[in-house]
Amino acid sequence: MWRKSIALTGLFCMTSMTSAATPPTNTLRILATSDVHGHFTGFNYFADRYEPKGLAYTAELIKAARQQADASVLIENGDLIQGSPFTDWMVTQSEQHAKLPLAQLLNYLDYDAANLGNHEFNYGLEYLAAAYHGLDAPVLSANLIAQSDYAKQQLNHRAYTIIERDMPIGDGKVALKIGLVGVLPPQIMQWDTHHLAEHVQVEAMRDAAEREIQQARAAGADLVVLVAHTGMPKHSDITSDSEQAVWELAQIEGVDAIIFGHQHELFPGTSVYDQLANVDSQKGTIFGVPAVQPGVHGEYLGVIDLTLSFDESHKTWHVESHQSTVLQVGATRDARVNQMLASAHTATLAFMKQSIGTTRAALSQQYARLQPTLAMQLIHDAQLWYIERYVEAANPVWQNLPRLSAAAPFHAALDANDGYTLIEPGAVTLGDIGDLYRYPNTLEVVKIKGAALKQWLEESARALRVGQPNDRWSWVNKEIPSYQFDTFKGLNYEIDPTQKVGQRVSTADDINDEQDYVVITNNYRASGGGDFANLDGSQIIYRAPDQLQHILIEYLKSLGEKGYSPEFEVNWKLVAGAGFEPTTFGL
Repeated sequence: MWRKSIALTGLFCMTSMTSAATPPTNTLRILATSDVHGHFTGFNYFADRYEPKGLAYTAELIKAARQQADASVLIENGDLIQGSPFTDWMVTQSEQHAKLPLAQLLNYLDYDAANLGNHEFNYGLEYLAAAYHGLDAPVLSANLIAQSDYAKQQLNHRAYTIIERDMPIGDGKVALKIGLVGVLPPQIMQWDTHHLAEHVQVEAMRDAAEREIQQARAAGADLVVLVAHTGMPKHSDITSDSEQAVWELAQIEGVDAIIFGHQHELFPGTSVYDQLANVDSQKGTIFGVPAVQPGVHGEYLGVIDLTLSFDESHKTWHVESHQSTVLQVGATRDARVNQMLASAHTATLAFMKQSIGTTRAALSQQYARLQPTLAMQLIHDAQLWYIERYVEAANPVWQNLPRLSAAAPFHAALDANDGYTLIEPGAVTLGDIGDLYRYPNTLEVVKIKGAALKQWLEESARALRVGQPNDRWSWVNKEIPSYQFDTFKGLNYEIDPTQKVGQRVSTADDINDEQDYVVITNNYRASGGGDFANLDGSQIIYRAPDQLQHILIEYLKSLGEKGYSPEFEVNWKLVAGAGFEPTTFGL
């Protein structure tokens, strides 16, 4: 097995070596970040304060961890360049062809490689290229293939790279070559098709990983780390999943360690994978292979320690033992990172304060997991407004079909102490819009049958559970993230979590299984994100060129001085027994 005995192909430069029966050992420390989502400065631009997360904090962990091993490598595992006000500001700068600060930061932290994740493509290939421009480390993706001349010009990635480290043996050193092979979910072709169609192809992760691991070995890698922006099925014993493929990838011959992500979990330490065979969530192994997933937003650093011994007679390395762990950041930020990003941080603060409209009422998402809110109503109204303009201009064949809006509350409270979006009456800023709608989704329209609409409603209702009448928050299923709780406008319905799954939603208006319905949603959902109603992209009948954040901005601007001042509509209710009316909790 590769992971038991590693052939030495690197330079042997020892000047002397002991002849003891037990060969000396070395520790290679593999350090990893993943799903940082633009959290670089450690500043919460919505709460207006510093918080212990982001690379400014992770940097302190990295420095300390490097000092505790004979050698180390630092790997970034994707979803880095999207997801925060800082990266929103970076997008505006890239559109002006300004130099971006990310490469300088990554070079300072001395990353050895950066794998691409799915969110790297949210703003197109030009932004991706601009974000990484000047990066000293290679960018990885084994299953991403540039096809068009445009893509070949913008993309500068490779399937694998080999990092060399001199390991101390006796009075000399032996070169150890570490292969890094990166993969990402093929679903980017659905989620960001408007940026990627006709420009790139994406292979299945396992096919590409098997091939490139062999290539890395043939090129001289003594051990291979699989850098996978993908996770594993959660709360399930079903192991095959084209998006969450680590369980299958771990079985590839020649994998010595795995960095994974995409799901924002901590591994080792979580229980969400416990139903999967051959996964040890306490030791941090998958089929015996050490693995780590370092959470989200730079709050943790993933660490895999490989204890290696060198066999002089056979010129091979052996993995004697391994240990996986995740380290949480402390309260100290790296002063150099603060200094490096100071001007960009100031520019982001100014960017966030730009006013784009007004609201006459508070827009709160505190109770959005339990009832309609004006904040959600704004999103629905903006989506319907946008499509109404399109219908009038283009007169599409679906203009006379029942038309609904579907949207999810991204930053809703899960309990009484949880944070949530709150926009006070008055001016609405770009920062407010970024807080209300936290993803760079575009608007898309799908045409589905009534049977699929019922399924969509029922799948959304999984975000609620049976609770206690005197405890409103006990009815929120915290295992389901808020972006998986779609609510609908254009339909009156009730959700009763006490009923069987699949029979929880009742509608005031009968839904005909064979009737066609038009649903306005986002590109993630329309292309199959979240596995709702068997959506897979084939049902899409219209793709808007505009991001939903921009649609919200234009909608508020269209309201003029009167601002957003609607009548509150309660078109859905949580029915959970006599006397339990979540709609009395406030907006």
